Amino acid sequence: MGTSTKQRITWVDMVKALGIIAVVFGHAIDSERNVHLFDVTYDAIYWWHMPLFFIIGGFFLKPLAHNWEAVRHFLVRRCRPLLVSYFLIGSILILASHFVRHQSWSYTGFYFVRLLYGGRALNNYLSIFWFINVYLLTLIVVMILITWVPSVFVQWVISLSMFAIGTVHQQPSFLGHPYFPWDAQVVLITTTYMLAGYYGFRLLKASQHNYMTLLAIGIFYLILFRDQFNGEINFTLYLKSDNLNHTGLALIAPLLLCLGIILFSQWLSGVKYLHWLLLLGRHTMIIMFCHRALFDLPGLMNLPDHWVIKVLVGLVLPILAIVLWERFKHLFTLHHIPKQFANG
Repeated sequence: MGTSTKQRITWVDMVKALGIIAVVFGHAIDSERNVHLFDVTYDAIYWWHMPLFFIIGGFFLKPLAHNWEAVRHFLVRRCRPLLVSYFLIGSILILASHFVRHQSWSYTGFYFVRLLYGGRALNNYLSIFWFINVYLLTLIVVMILITWVPSVFVQWVISLSMFAIGTVHQQPSFLGHPYFPWDAQVVLITTTYMLAGYYGFRLLKASQHNYMTLLAIGIFYLILFRDQFNGEINFTLYLKSDNLNHTGLALIAPLLLCLGIILFSQWLSGVKYLHWLLLLGRHTMIIMFCHRALFDLPGLMNLPDHWVIKVLVGLVLPILAIVLWERFKHLFTLHHIPKQFANG
């Protein structure tokens, strides 16, 4: 791929598309983990799909100017929209779950408290919302590092030290509660991933069809998968539950595998008949938010509760809703109303 803005956005959207497909697929096969192949596949997806989104989050970061206005602009433009989406869509899904799953009002009312607490306290429709919590906190930490720590070497020393602490002290309690608010302890691990995305993006812009590297990473992935399948290793990396069992692999494997996904996406973005995937990449957030709730739809429609149907529903329906909104949103705006009526 070249380095023009248009091309760069194209392959980034393709990376995000592959990432969100992996997220939906991983959640869809969760109920099939009694089958060994599905269980190993589930683990293998978790080795990279959530680290990938933290890596992507570092791509377009820029150090802030050392003044309050720059900080305020960052909080308003980058952080506030995520917070608003988190609470707004979270509240809608809590109410949807109440009526679809026939939950009691006491359960539903307390879920709003859990929405404030975030992290591992969230389940069912909101199980993926921990990502927004940790993403926001990681974003703030990485911005502090690249803005107020001038030495790149010191940035990495701090980041890798945090990573080491995070892998040694897993699942800490918080004031006697088994879950940390907003899964804040996971930031110790995800900071390294996002910082790698920040610095790695400069190199990725200049990379062009590095097929040998892609092949080597593919072989590495297959070997890991084979060893996991045969029981020769037992590598888990579940960021939400702060559960990983191999510090070295937790650092190296996600970075290598995500590099492979990125190189593969750069190649895919040059295949014109696959450009429909870019629509998924441009709307990953709505798919991320809604797909778990949509998994209930096949049951409500008396369709088989099969993972393939869940994947299709989780990916296609959010995109269909977005396409319909883009097609008909003018009916809900004032853009085509005569000026004498637009202001009442």
